[in-house]
Amino acid sequence: MRWIISASALVASLTLLSAQQPGRLGPVVKPSELPPGVVLPPSMTMPPGMLPGSVMKPEEPKAPAVITPQLERFLPLDAGAVNIRSNAEHWLLVAGPHVLANFGKDQAAAEEARLAVRELKPTDWASIGSAGLHYGLTGGKANALNLSVKQSVPIDLKSVRAAAVRGVWVLKDEANILVNFGLAKHDAEQAAAVIQKYGFNRLGRVGFPNPTFQYLFAEPVDSKATRPNVGGPSALHQAAAEQALNRTGIPVPGVGFVGERIVIDPRRIDIRKDGGEYKLVSGNDVLGRFGPSEWSARDALKFIQDSRFTEFCKIGETTFFLIDGKPPTKVPFNVQGRSFDPKNVKARNLDGRFGVYDGSGRLIFSCTTAEEAEQTAKAIQGFGFDTVCRLGLSDRTSLKFLAKTGSGR
Repeated sequence: MRWIISASALVASLTLLSAQQPGRLGPVVKPSELPPGVVLPPSMTMPPGMLPGSVMKPEEPKAPAVITPQLERFLPLDAGAVNIRSNAEHWLLVAGPHVLANFGKDQAAAEEARLAVRELKPTDWASIGSAGLHYGLTGGKANALNLSVKQSVPIDLKSVRAAAVRGVWVLKDEANILVNFGLAKHDAEQAAAVIQKYGFNRLGRVGFPNPTFQYLFAEPVDSKATRPNVGGPSALHQAAAEQALNRTGIPVPGVGFVGERIVIDPRRIDIRKDGGEYKLVSGNDVLGRFGPSEWSARDALKFIQDSRFTEFCKIGETTFFLIDGKPPTKVPFNVQGRSFDPKNVKARNLDGRFGVYDGSGRLIFSCTTAEEAEQTAKAIQGFGFDTVCRLGLSDRTSLKFLAKTGSGR
């Protein structure tokens, strides 16, 4: 009994001493000196290597791990083996049998991208969506490197996020719109998560004015350096950045933004052959597919260049062109056309088939969803389109678009 009382008194005394000196270890008792059955409380436990009277530094809280909304898919990469290759149609950035990016006829851009990837020295490579955004890791981490890049933009890790701007989803921070993902909200969110996960603080770009290849990288940060407090971007700066977007929703008069609008330069439209199919492309965007008919693709290219279209718009599978925000009014004789009254078009579901129909019940455009059909009908009425046109051999191998000719009224 006397032994038990002594043990209890010992523990009480040690606890009292510890409470009187917060953060400081009290008297230390070796386990061999304790009576049988006596266990010190956790506050009296001596960490390995600490001396009596030492002050214990509290552990700093760890930031929660970032989980990307989509699974990251990596390609093992030997940076020294990254090269460019021409297949007579376009220049490709390749790593062995894998194509990392397609640069069309721009050999200089392909070479610039090759040098950037080699300088990054990644062991794993990944891409996000169709916006041409890439990133590399070395041993599962982002290398902190000072790269000799021609174009790059800083990324503010505190404010970077996915945001909706003018009908599309972009990756942005407080200072800049960084990457435009069009309608792909999930890709913009994936990019924001990847940046936070690996600490990418820089965006490299290849191609001007519209980059054809973009990549994330980490630049070394001097902890002693202080950044000047220049304040946030002005409202005028942000408005100008939004106006400069070459991919937005389609601004339909009286409705707002629907579908997707892509700014094009008729002089830069190209014909690309993939396998046995000819495509009309603007950068990475496909404007029309013509199957094996090269001459149909060339007719369509000449038509776009002669018409001087400035915008390509699409709502699902429905496509049309604009000239400085206005619908085209002239259609060449070799274009097949079918007129309708825009006042009578309606989005309908007939026997489970969504589409836009004219007043007589004739299908104008097939649609995948009810929302897509509603948006198409509103675009037709908002712009006053009255003719559906086709340039090519069939509905599947042609360029289809809408025009406003006055014939449908």
